[in-house]
Amino acid sequence: MQDKLYEATSKEVMSEHEEYVNADVPKQVWVDRNKYLHEHVNKLTNEIIELRKDNKRLTKELNDKEEHVNFLRRSGAI
Repeated sequence: MQDKLYEATSKEVMSEHEEYVNADVPKQVWVDRNKYLHEHVNKLTNEIIELRKDNKRLTKELNDKEEHVNFLRRSGAI
């Protein structure tokens, strides 16, 4: 016994042209949405790259401070 979901997924996928022809929304709306989404993804990607750089910098700064504190402890200053 096969359910309706299986039957729907086993059918051939529509091409991009068929999707545009059968869509309730005009093609230009899809193009505008696609452009907006790509810009948003690029913005988020750049933000992630900056956060990673900042995390690396902060980690290095923290390690340097820990090394300095350990040096002061060994020398008896603390």
